[in-house]
Amino acid sequence: MDTLNIFLTGATGFVGAQLIHRLAQDTEHHLYILYRDEAKKNKLIAQLPDASLHFVKGDITEEHCGVDLTAYNLPEMDYFYHLAALVKFDEELRQQLFEINLEGTRHALALAVSLHTKHFLYVSTAYTVGQHEYAKEELHPLSRPVNNPYEESKLQAEHAVMHAPMKKSILRPAIIIGDSETGEADSKFTLYGFMKALKIFRRKMSRQQSSQQYKLRGNDKGTSNLVPVDYVVKVLTEAIHAEDNKIYHITNNQPPTNMEILEIIKKHLDFDQLIVSPESEKSHMTEEEQLLNSYISVFDPYFKKSVVFEDHNTAQLLAKSGQSLLNLSPAQLDMIIRTYLLK
Repeated sequence: MDTLNIFLTGATGFVGAQLIHRLAQDTEHHLYILYRDEAKKNKLIAQLPDASLHFVKGDITEEHCGVDLTAYNLPEMDYFYHLAALVKFDEELRQQLFEINLEGTRHALALAVSLHTKHFLYVSTAYTVGQHEYAKEELHPLSRPVNNPYEESKLQAEHAVMHAPMKKSILRPAIIIGDSETGEADSKFTLYGFMKALKIFRRKMSRQQSSQQYKLRGNDKGTSNLVPVDYVVKVLTEAIHAEDNKIYHITNNQPPTNMEILEIIKKHLDFDQLIVSPESEKSHMTEEEQLLNSYISVFDPYFKKSVVFEDHNTAQLLAKSGQSLLNLSPAQLDMIIRTYLLK
């Protein structure tokens, strides 16, 4: 492969760090990494001593990501991966979410233009689909009703990207979980936030030594679109072959049901008292159940319905290199959940 200059934001995060490891396997790649945290920078250097890593200090909340172009001799970029984002769903964080996810994307686009970038690759979320339950691999309208300011900020950022004066593609991962081979996950988001809340509640209730059942409000027939981080990174790596103005879903077309996920969690927490009850029983909740459901209410949009995601574009992209779409087995999901809960 030819020598490629690749710029990355969010490269020290859960997905970004793994993407760098994957891209660095080709020693011809020169990776230019936007960073703020010296410790994370030094960790990457230690892990990849032979890779061509070039670190650029900056902050996506500042104009041109705070990069002083006169201080760095940066080449023209072949690819610019923009992964940096804030993944929080709380309404009170609206301003911060838009500052990072929307304005940060505009700043990344401006920097990419300054670097004469050939192809801008934006990592969004599959949940810009908002409150709809069928997602096409196309740009959703800004009028689309959403569940929270996170989705809204990412939807608006997608529109900003599609107006950029360069080749651009959007990658939309669903709910990212641990590695399908090792279970490794450096994440606090979505499923992991949900499992952490259940662990805390389990600990509180174990002190009471009660056999009482505890109801989780939800949809026991719903599904959760879980995708292992190594699959996400596989698609992101192949995205250098993505087409202009195209959107690619990084999703699971055979997602596990919420009941299947809960049964695995119950097994590894040794917490059989957990059951799922319909929304109609909300008024009959005990004080403990109200506490439990308050812990996980922020995740409601992702665990109370089933969304179908088209993935034709992604299938075509992977087929170019002889690869196929995700096939996550029940055993792999069990291992990923067990790895987190038992650590």
